[in-house]
Amino acid sequence: MPRQKELLRDAFAGMHAHVDGWLDELDRTPAFYFDSITQLHMDTWSRGRVTLVGDAGYCPGPAVGGSTSLAVVGAYVLAGEPARAGGDHERAFPAYERAMAEHARGSRAVALSAARTLIPTSRSGVWGLAQGARLISALPARPSRALLRLTTKSARFYDSVSVDDYPPTD
Repeated sequence: MPRQKELLRDAFAGMHAHVDGWLDELDRTPAFYFDSITQLHMDTWSRGRVTLVGDAGYCPGPAVGGSTSLAVVGAYVLAGEPARAGGDHERAFPAYERAMAEHARGSRAVALSAARTLIPTSRSGVWGLAQGARLISALPARPSRALLRLTTKSARFYDSVSVDDYPPTD
């Protein structure tokens, strides 16, 4: 953990007086969390009679949103495919994976795009993000909401996800 704090100081010290104040808190806070943002990629989500759903199988990555929506869609499809296959998991699990593959790929693409916006990799990127946030917060509520809707690619992606209608089971 000391090395992680040192990395933060090296990356952000001197950027702004407020940032320096936050960095001063690193040694006083009992709640310190520092981790990489990664995406999980697996060739298959199933083995034998076990399959994964949600973040365990196709997490787009933390801090970008959408994984709960995708998990709910995945749970619905995972319930529907075994019903459609008459309970045969050897047919149902590959069908589930095929049905979810495009959604998982799309979610990962949205997550990478959001991460590039939300997690700047340079001082100028941090400055730009801060200025954009300051601008949005200074706008009246209606234009601010409209602007945010235009830039919310993940919401548009998850709103567009469609799934099969599965027949009810007894």
